[in-house]
Amino acid sequence: MDQAAPTTVALGRALRAARRDIVAAILARRGEVPAFADGSDDEVEDLRRDIETLILTLCDALEHQRPLNRGDVVYLREPFDRRARRGDRLIDIGQGLRIVQRVVYESAASLAAEADSPTEALIVGSRLLELIDVASLVASEAWSGGAGTYAGTADHRALLEILLAGREPSRPPLPDLARRLGYRPGSGVAVIAATWAVGARGERESETATLGALARAGDPRELPLATVRDGELVVLRKAPDDGAVAQLVAAQERAWRMLTDRGVRLSIGISARQTLPGGARDAFVQARLARDAVLAGGGIVALPRLEPLDWMALRADGATWELVPAAVRRFVEEDAATGGSLLRTFRGYVACDLNVKEAAKHLHANTARYRLDRIGDRTGLDLRRFEDVVTLHIAARLFETRRRG
Repeated sequence: MDQAAPTTVALGRALRAARRDIVAAILARRGEVPAFADGSDDEVEDLRRDIETLILTLCDALEHQRPLNRGDVVYLREPFDRRARRGDRLIDIGQGLRIVQRVVYESAASLAAEADSPTEALIVGSRLLELIDVASLVASEAWSGGAGTYAGTADHRALLEILLAGREPSRPPLPDLARRLGYRPGSGVAVIAATWAVGARGERESETATLGALARAGDPRELPLATVRDGELVVLRKAPDDGAVAQLVAAQERAWRMLTDRGVRLSIGISARQTLPGGARDAFVQARLARDAVLAGGGIVALPRLEPLDWMALRADGATWELVPAAVRRFVEEDAATGGSLLRTFRGYVACDLNVKEAAKHLHANTARYRLDRIGDRTGLDLRRFEDVVTLHIAARLFETRRRG
C-alpha cells in the first residue's frame, strides 16, 4: 500500500464525521435547482437522507481504498424513479449532483489542507467523479424508463399515445404534463422510429438501454417521450425549427454508429418537422416510411435529407409502378439483374444535365452514347427529350425503393 493510503482513509473518516454539516451546506443551495427549490418537510427530509447516504457511500469507498461502480448507488433508483414520475427534469437532477460534487470536494479540500495532505484531496476528487458518474447513469436509466418507456409511468405512455394519434390530451393530469414537458399545440416535433435490423435480434442490448441511447442522442435538456411498441422504438422529440431537426439527424447518426460498434444494428427512420397536435401523427407515419426504406443490414433514412422525388417514391404504391410503361419496367428490372451498367450510365447522364460530353469524363464518349442508344432501343424512349428522361428517372427511383422494401 502506498504512503497516501492511510491518510486517504483518515480523510474518508473525517468526511463521515462532518457529513451532517456538509448535507446542511448542500441543502442551503437547493434553491438553485427548480425541482428542489420548494418542497414539503417530508420531501426535504427525503432529500437530506438521500444526500447523506451518497456521502456515506463515498466515505466507504475512501476508507476501503476501492473504486465506485453502479452497484454502490443502486439505492438511488427509487428516489430517481419517484422524481421522474412526478415530472421533474433530468437536467435538475444533474444540477443537483453537481452541487453535491462541489460542496463535498470543497469540504474535502479544506480537511486535507488542515491535515497538510493536498494529494489526498485529489484522490477524493477522483472518487467523487466516479460517484457522480454512476449516480448520473442511474438517473438516466430512470428517465429513459423502467419498462422501455419514458419515466416508466402510465401518464407518460398515455400522453405519447394520444399525441401519436394526432389528438390533444384532455384527461387530467395529461394536459398539465404536456405543458410541463413542452408538447403544446403549435410546438414543432419530429419522430424517430426504429426496429432491429434483420438478423440483429440475437445481438441486441436491452430495449431500455437502446431506447435510452436514442432518446439521449444530442443531449436534450429533457429526455423526450419515448416507448417500445411491439418491438418498435419510438421517440417524440421537440423540434423548434428546421435547424433543430438537422442537429437531431446528426445526433441520431452518431448514436447509430455508437450502437453499431457495440453490435446493435438498427433501422432508423426520422421524420421532417411537424406541428402539434396533429403533426405528431403525421411525423410518426413519415418516420415509419423512412425506416422501411432502410436496407436490410440497418442504417438511417432521414426525411430532411431526402429529395422530393425520393419521398414520392417512398409513398408510391403498387399502382404507381404499374403506371410506368411496360417496356421501361422490363428494362429497369433486367438491367438491375445483370449489374445495372446501363442505369449507372443514365444516372451519370442526368447528373451532368443531359450533357454526354460531361458524362464522358468518367466514361469514353462513344461508350456513353452506345449505352444511351441501347437504353432508347430497349425502352422506346428518346433520352434527348426531357419528358422521356423524367419517365426513366422516376422508374429507376421507384424500382430502387421497391427493391429495398
